Amino acid sequence: MKKALIIDDDRSILTTLEIYLEDRGLEVFTASSGVKGLELFHRETPDLVLLDMKLPDRDGLDILREIITSGNQSHVLMITAYASIETAVSAVKMGAFDYLPKPFVPGQLDLVLERLKRFHTLETEVAALRGIFSEGGILTRNRKMRRILQTARQAAESNAIILISGESGTGKGLLTRLIHDWSPRAEYPFVTVDCAALQENLLESDLFGHVRGAFTGALRDKVGKLRLAEGGTVFLDEVSEIPPPIQGKLLRFLQHREFERLGDPVTQHVDVRVIAATNKDLEELVRDGAFREDLFFRINVLELFMPPLRQRPEDIELLTEHYLKRSARMNTKAMQHISPDALQRLQNYPWPGNIRELINVIERGVIMAREAAFSIDDLTPNIVNFKPSSGSSPALESLADMEKNHIQNVILHADSLEEAAKILGIDPATLWRKRKRFQLD
Repeated sequence: MKKALIIDDDRSILTTLEIYLEDRGLEVFTASSGVKGLELFHRETPDLVLLDMKLPDRDGLDILREIITSGNQSHVLMITAYASIETAVSAVKMGAFDYLPKPFVPGQLDLVLERLKRFHTLETEVAALRGIFSEGGILTRNRKMRRILQTARQAAESNAIILISGESGTGKGLLTRLIHDWSPRAEYPFVTVDCAALQENLLESDLFGHVRGAFTGALRDKVGKLRLAEGGTVFLDEVSEIPPPIQGKLLRFLQHREFERLGDPVTQHVDVRVIAATNKDLEELVRDGAFREDLFFRINVLELFMPPLRQRPEDIELLTEHYLKRSARMNTKAMQHISPDALQRLQNYPWPGNIRELINVIERGVIMAREAAFSIDDLTPNIVNFKPSSGSSPALESLADMEKNHIQNVILHADSLEEAAKILGIDPATLWRKRKRFQLD
């Protein structure tokens, strides 16, 4: 464990626990309210959260519910008065690791942390034996995904700009956060810029900052997110949506690590690592004149492609079991299993919304379920009524599509690109050209 977050309105407990955990080598964040605690949780994604059951602005169980549904694999330790032990037990059933009754002594916390350490070690060993990667909210046994994650871990040690591509809902944001946590910059800020959510002038201000009076509505100076991320990582989510006028300013920053705030002639310099993500084909946008070619080459130093869920069929059961149990805890349901026929429907479905869609389907089904097991009756109609192409009547496709699908399938099951080239009977250079042509990872 690297990071811990303490959420408690008792100043003496905050100070005592902060000193205790820092002495054990953890980076500690503290909050005396639920709102501030959740803000720190989403920003820092701590490994351990010590959460008071009663806070001045939020109920501890509500905060626990948000932590669990976030997908971050944080362990939560509830802090409660003796009168609330029954509620603390309910919190454990919801997904908290354990609870500590007030008042407690350091020895009690030592025992809980030691159990947590053994649990984490055992969990890691079991996942490794099952060929499963489970970290930072990413869960997979797919060989291609594990190779991508291996590349990402290696790239995390560098300062290179990384471009993460893939369809919406495949986990690009989770991978970005994981790269930051693996990197030497992990102790510094991780800042997200949603390039698709803001109008042009607001996006420029969000990135670079502004001074008072720089534009209508600029009533005070603002520090941009590039400055806020000093020493850490800036995540440019949906980088394809950056308007052309801002693309030039971003290119200059990437080349020289310098920029000016809106309305301010003073040049600023920052040291940040940039990771960008997109669900669009940037090369096509370059050809259409919507994205600068020089900016594309600048951010495409190392590209990681997150495969869609339909190309990870072995992960559907794994992810379904994980989110089924999580949702059951959150909604205090006894449900732990899915019926074979319901699982088959999930495995046959193409998942255009990817993992995000799967999570929504599972959560809805758990809420609406009336039986102890998740069944076909708990699935949405579009999944129940979906009819996969029959093997006896295959859908017709072009020769180019057949070649693309065959190459993609070989790459998916080969241990390396060199092995894939041998299986296909072509040299690696030819495979590289075909991958570029068909936009395959």
